[in-house]
Amino acid sequence: MKFSELSAEGWAELQPYLDTAVLPVTGLTGEEMPYEATAKLERLRDVLDLIEIPFKGRIVTYPACQYGEWTPAFREQLDRICGNFRQAGFKHVVVVTAVHIPDAAMAEESGADLIISPGENGQLPAASSVSESVRKLWLGRA
Repeated sequence: MKFSELSAEGWAELQPYLDTAVLPVTGLTGEEMPYEATAKLERLRDVLDLIEIPFKGRIVTYPACQYGEWTPAFREQLDRICGNFRQAGFKHVVVVTAVHIPDAAMAEESGADLIISPGENGQLPAASSVSESVRKLWLGRA
């Protein structure tokens, strides 16, 4: 579900079932031409579809962090956001990004339980791989 689909009353009723927050990260730097920004947003949409569509009844997708490169300061910011989601009651936090994350250690420093991103060549991850990763996370095997 999108964050905007939940009212205060609806959240109280659905919170026990919606245990996973999804944080989209576009990865814009401000150096993109308009058509390049459009391409990154479209790629993010495509990656998000891999988790939003099959897991709609269990996740809440928050607004995207549009600008930010995977610098230590940005990973620190993501870590704080992920911590805030947990304080709000989410058991799991998944970061979905439009850009390839080259180093697993960098991904771990974000505070997310799982990061879903395109491959080095920009290719989307396989839907079955995303599904398996999410299910492993929920089973405590991530």
